[in-house]
Amino acid sequence: MQRRRSRAEISVIAEQSQRSQASGNDADNQQAAGGDVEGSAHLFNSEYDAGQWCIESRGDTGRGPGPYRFLKDEYVSGAFIAYTKFDDYVPRQEPPDWSTGGKVAHMERVEWRFIPDAATAAAVLQNGEVDWWEQVQADLVPLLKKDPDVKLGISDPTGNIGYMRFNHLQAPFNSVKLRRAVLKAVNQDDYLTAVAGGDPELYRQCRSVFPCGTPYATETDAPLYKGDIEGAKADIAASGYNGEKVVIINPTDFASIAPFGDVTYDLFRKLGLNVEIAETNWGTVVQRRTNRESVDKGGWSVFHTWWTGSSTANPAVSAPLRGQRSTCWFGWYENAKIEASTAQWLQAKSDPERLRLTNAIQAEAFDTVPSIPLGEFFIRSAYRSDLVGLLEGTATYSWNVRRG
Repeated sequence: MQRRRSRAEISVIAEQSQRSQASGNDADNQQAAGGDVEGSAHLFNSEYDAGQWCIESRGDTGRGPGPYRFLKDEYVSGAFIAYTKFDDYVPRQEPPDWSTGGKVAHMERVEWRFIPDAATAAAVLQNGEVDWWEQVQADLVPLLKKDPDVKLGISDPTGNIGYMRFNHLQAPFNSVKLRRAVLKAVNQDDYLTAVAGGDPELYRQCRSVFPCGTPYATETDAPLYKGDIEGAKADIAASGYNGEKVVIINPTDFASIAPFGDVTYDLFRKLGLNVEIAETNWGTVVQRRTNRESVDKGGWSVFHTWWTGSSTANPAVSAPLRGQRSTCWFGWYENAKIEASTAQWLQAKSDPERLRLTNAIQAEAFDTVPSIPLGEFFIRSAYRSDLVGLLEGTATYSWNVRRG
């Protein structure tokens, strides 16, 4: 039986990538450092989230520079994390603002629970066993909207950008001609409606390699994203593709990624590719995508993920764009032009010059196709109606939250 919580405690259901991190899997540490979700935007770990949560575990003390401290003895890998208020912490005397400002701990205790089954997560939120669900599965939103004791919000107002990522080391997607053909065939609406449950308030097309609404976003008018199956099939025939097997690795337990893999599998079948979808859990996906071998040796051809809008808003931090090959994000894309333009962007003295460089980077990216941006979508969060003080931001902040 679950221990009864006091009004000075809060229990949160973490989304899947945090569960993978707590299980010891890399649910993108590169993204955590640079901002990928993977799937999860910001992952929980004691070092990274020292900046986001002001919680940092140091040795056996569990103390850090922020308002809560980690309870090491209560930690259960892949299932449960707990923190208690750090009484010696003195917050700044100013209003909180996303991850900055005064971080006041109103709760004596914060618990994170990992519940992989979405229906179970919805049920325990509705009956009051937990207070806050970080990322609600889209098809359960209508159910929660009807509950007067539950409120809905947006987990990250900067939005999330879906990506199809290619393996650039191995056939067949080491062929730029084949990657261009796939780009021509993609229709963003197919992906966005699948991941957002058909709710038009939760997605928008964005034909740019930088998130729409950010300073460097310029939507392309090139003949891309047209859903042109017949044109793409002709390009595939001209690309030299010879029936090589394509393996999509897809996490069935990650509701904001799995639909992307299903859509791509259907698309590749329509294009006549010899495609197979390997459906596993997220932990297995993040392990397998490190394999640089061919598919017959346990490698892969395509995976999908998403990054927060803030983590891909400029070329320096956007892992899906960087062309550093062996030292870059999984897929191992190499592009000296993009790297040179990124270095120039970092040294540019004016906004017009930076925009000129990002437009050049985008043109090169759409020509060489390191990844395919699948559009922008938002994920609902849900919380008990007696919680107040929840802050907007790119992570789930525990400070400032209290009961009304």
